[in-house]
Amino acid sequence: MNVSRAAARVYAKALFDLGIEEKSVGQIYDDLHAVHAAIQGLDPKLRAFFQAPQLRREDKRRILHAAFEGKVCRPVLGLIHVLVQKRREPLFDNVVQEFDRYRDDHEGRVRARVTTARKLDDELATALRTALEQRTKKTVVLQQTVDPEVLGGIRVNLGDYVLDGTLRRGLMDLRRTFAATHEQG
Repeated sequence: MNVSRAAARVYAKALFDLGIEEKSVGQIYDDLHAVHAAIQGLDPKLRAFFQAPQLRREDKRRILHAAFEGKVCRPVLGLIHVLVQKRREPLFDNVVQEFDRYRDDHEGRVRARVTTARKLDDELATALRTALEQRTKKTVVLQQTVDPEVLGGIRVNLGDYVLDGTLRRGLMDLRRTFAATHEQG
C-alpha cells in the first residue's frame, strides 16, 4: 500500500469512527460525495486551486470554508480544514474512497467491478451477484464496465481478489505457454 493510500485510510477511519459515534455516517457520506462532486465539477484550472501548494493555507481555508460552511456537516468541513492545514489536499479523493470502503464493510456490503466486452443482461448480472454474495457472505453491488478489448468472457475485481476469465487473458496465457514451450524445445 502506498503512503498516500495509508494516510487517506487514517483520515477516513477517523471520520468514519466519528460518524459512528455521532450516528451521522450517512450524512458524512452524502456531504463527502457532494464536496467531491463539486471539486470534480470545476474547471481543471479551478480544481488545481484545491491542490496548489503555492497558495497560503489560511487563504485556501477561508475560501473553502466560505464555499462549504453551512452546506456540509461539521466533520466534513473539519476534514477539509485539516487536509489544507497539513497540505494533504491531494489525499481527498482517496479519503472518499476509503470512507466508502469502511461504510460498505460496516454495512456488510462489498463492491465488485465487473468488466465484459458487452453489458451483461439482467438475468446474468443477477446470477453473478448471487454467486458472489454466496461466496463473500455480503451484499454485493455490481459496478459494470464495458470494455471491447476483453474480447469475451468476464473479469471480476472484488477487493484484492481478481478473477480474469476474459478471452484476451486466455490468449495472453496461451501465447506465454507457446513461447515457453518454444524456448525449451
